[in-house]
Amino acid sequence: MRYRATMIEILASLGESDCESIGDGFLAQPVNALSSLTFSVVGVAILVWAGRAAGRERRFRLILGMLFVLTGLGSFLYHGPQTAGSLFAHDITFLAALVVVAITNGALALGWSERRSWTVAAVLLITYAVVLVLWPTATNVLTTVSVVLLVASDVPLHRIGGIAGRWYVAALVLLGLALGFFVIGRSGAPLCDADSLLQGHALWHVLSAGALGAYVVATAPVRERMDGR
Repeated sequence: MRYRATMIEILASLGESDCESIGDGFLAQPVNALSSLTFSVVGVAILVWAGRAAGRERRFRLILGMLFVLTGLGSFLYHGPQTAGSLFAHDITFLAALVVVAITNGALALGWSERRSWTVAAVLLITYAVVLVLWPTATNVLTTVSVVLLVASDVPLHRIGGIAGRWYVAALVLLGLALGFFVIGRSGAPLCDADSLLQGHALWHVLSAGALGAYVVATAPVRERMDGR
């Protein structure tokens, strides 16, 4: 009973730190909900782009594209209908996208087989899922772990060389802007106007989706080069 009560409390507070007013309709936070679908748009673009690759890189793009689509839908559920399970869907799909990029890059740099890399990613995500079920507010901790993995996996890519510089710079610029709007767009922050159509968290959705997409494009030549070794 206590677990159920805790989940009800968490669901009741969904999105309240994201500034935008929470209504009673299907789109509880319409701007944040609709902007979430930017991830799905980027995901579809990655799926189309997968047709230009072959082998391991193609499979990576297909899986990542699907995860981006699901991230958008999970975030839409979180900020829109806010149904039971939407918090989990919001968190695990975004974390999965980060983990897949980090593990794929790292696995190629370490010379792991494709099966081994997907096994490691699957085990890590199952662990994440268990943690989120038992500790629904652990998102920040798991996101930090995932970002550390992503940064660590990025280091060998620069040593190998071949990163598409303009796309990489674009990813960094978009990420910097995304983080800035995320911070100043929180509830109680300078940019927060709960009833405005301009929501910092919505800009975070758009810019972070673009940043991740640009990063994947920037590092694609290195992954293909490592895969062909």
